[in-house]
Amino acid sequence: MTLKTAPGTQALLDLENRRPEVLFERIEGSPVPLWPQVRNAFSVELNKIDYPLVSIDAPEWSRANAWVNLARAFLPSRWDASRARKLSSVVFLVGGGTIQQLAGRQRNWLIEDFVERADGASVVQWRPLPAPGGPPSFSETWSLDRVTTRSAAFARLSRRDPEPQVRRIMFEIARLLDADLSHERLDALAASAVYAERQRPHLESAVGRILDRFSPSVVLMEDASYGAYGSIIKMMKGRGIHVAEPQHGWIGPTHAAYNFGEAMRQPELASTLPDELLTFGDYWAEGLRFPAPITVVGKPHLEANVARARPVHERSRTLLVVSSTADPDEMSDFVLRVRGALDGTWGVAFRPHPSERAGFEARYPRLADVPGVRVDSHADVYESLADVQAVVGVASTVLFEARAFGCRVFVRASPLLEHYVGDRFGDPLDGDEGIRRLAAELRSEGFAESPAQPATEAVWAPGALSRFDRWLAERLKTR
Repeated sequence: MTLKTAPGTQALLDLENRRPEVLFERIEGSPVPLWPQVRNAFSVELNKIDYPLVSIDAPEWSRANAWVNLARAFLPSRWDASRARKLSSVVFLVGGGTIQQLAGRQRNWLIEDFVERADGASVVQWRPLPAPGGPPSFSETWSLDRVTTRSAAFARLSRRDPEPQVRRIMFEIARLLDADLSHERLDALAASAVYAERQRPHLESAVGRILDRFSPSVVLMEDASYGAYGSIIKMMKGRGIHVAEPQHGWIGPTHAAYNFGEAMRQPELASTLPDELLTFGDYWAEGLRFPAPITVVGKPHLEANVARARPVHERSRTLLVVSSTADPDEMSDFVLRVRGALDGTWGVAFRPHPSERAGFEARYPRLADVPGVRVDSHADVYESLADVQAVVGVASTVLFEARAFGCRVFVRASPLLEHYVGDRFGDPLDGDEGIRRLAAELRSEGFAESPAQPATEAVWAPGALSRFDRWLAERLKTR
């Protein structure tokens, strides 16, 4: 089944294919149009209209903590990226949230296998260091946290006021999209964009000085296609730096950050996008409308963990239920009904989304401390997959990863299926009949020995490290 594009994403593509002038408008003093920086926010709101999500509470903001963070931002720190004084031909610019615990240190599973193959590489992350779980395992890792805090402070002192321009552009875009966005939501989107635009010149200047010190030829930048740092990407490309984005999760024709209309192919807007997208396999590029080369490099972290995993029949008789984040009450019902249907013959583990972990007990009160239901607490999902025989979910990269681990994969009925997984995992489980079918298959004789359909090389390309070596050598040779 060819995956379909969700209506919200299609609305963005239709708008960009019309190429209205407002998409090319710049805020006074900005090197790039506003549109790329707010595009993803509009995508999230549009897709919520068709597929409502239950919001996840953000951590409470504390004025006292804000003052403490501000004071720290102006004190010397070994981790402050602005203190780096190292020439580095390859810089990895990442969020810093893709972490696994390893011998008291934090290893970034998204890029660290690649980092170790790049001579003299440096890692720069947005999250603060040192993290609660320990220092980074790669010593040449720096944080932009203090840089962003200082930039925000300088922005508050600035007399520049982009708000009238930002609001006019955003409300005009909303009108052209003809979407059912409330005035309240548009106000919130505009306020966020105003904050980012006030901070942008200060952050851009600070990052520019850091790049001067590293002087890289290649930057691998997580989330480079999302647009939030479009002006920084343009700055890097203007310096002759090749900017590539490594895939970090699910992508397909519905993911707005990887699908663009004609407007985004014009030089003014294309300059805010990476030069190249690096994927796990050919499958992930199917149906994408991406205005730059797409290169397969694989996923070495998955490849290594699959090679170490025990055979499926030696693992615990456990079903891993993966959260969809959409409806906690419905998900709780499903987990408890599955537990009842299995009647103790199988264990049930529920894996909340990382964004749900902090407030798990408030979000899933019926699943906390329930006999027969274990809450999966592994930071790295591969530790979980290596110890279970079956996985069930709605629309998640974990389903594809589970197939690579040899797990039997079941998918639940959902309007999201036609956009995210199609018929790749067989007939979906629907209602009580679906739960009975799931339980019957799990309890069938010889379940563990019956082979699961293997993951194809199109999804997870083999030889990831050698692929990356060849790719990097070629990019460095041409710089």
